[in-house]
Amino acid sequence: MVRREALGCAGLLLAFSLRAFVHPDVPCRGHMARLAMRAKGAEVKGDLQPLYDYVLVKSKEAVTSTKSGLLLPTSSEKPSEGEVVAVGPGSVKENGVQVPVWAQAGMKILHGKYGVEEVIYNDEDHVLVRDDDVLLSYTGDEPTLENIKMPRGKVLLKLLEEEKESQGGILLSKGAAKPDTTVGEVVAVGDDDLDRNGNPVPMDVAVGDLVRFRFGNEVKLDIAKSEFRSVSASECLAKWTS
Repeated sequence: MVRREALGCAGLLLAFSLRAFVHPDVPCRGHMARLAMRAKGAEVKGDLQPLYDYVLVKSKEAVTSTKSGLLLPTSSEKPSEGEVVAVGPGSVKENGVQVPVWAQAGMKILHGKYGVEEVIYNDEDHVLVRDDDVLLSYTGDEPTLENIKMPRGKVLLKLLEEEKESQGGILLSKGAAKPDTTVGEVVAVGDDDLDRNGNPVPMDVAVGDLVRFRFGNEVKLDIAKSEFRSVSASECLAKWTS
């Protein structure tokens, strides 16, 4: 009898606990996420200053539908987006020279999804991102080819259709490439990268070049259903002109 009563009490406690989690006063999943973040000690109030080459970004709310009303899948692999709030002093090279970050406070940026540190800062969603993970910045409401700016050492590539031959006779077939490489046309070029002494290093690619590249982060631009990648110049293996 005692054991049955004990189990009954445990069941009541479990029921009250479950009811607390599904209480109608709880507004949404995002609220629960904030509670979880606070429980982990990731809530920060006051001044938060990034260190090293980290950038503090106020996250932009995810777009759930297009202008035409079409619902977008929540599992979309779009890069994350937000506004830079503060930046760190920069990375320190092996020789002791400190290279300042490229991003600046007030910039609207796209950045990679992975390797970011989420934080609730002054009751709003923010992330800490390495400066090298900034894919591009833009002005206005949405990034376009006319209003974007590429970071140091990065280029924006428009992917080309596979199995296509350039005017120079270079075969761009998918079968001729390794699985982890692809081809794109340079549509925007960033500032020169910096060497270990902080001196600019001119890039060897220009707008209009065709390049074979090894790795890049997807960038969503609503331009004639074209696909784009933000790529470090060091990931470009070869170039040619059409």
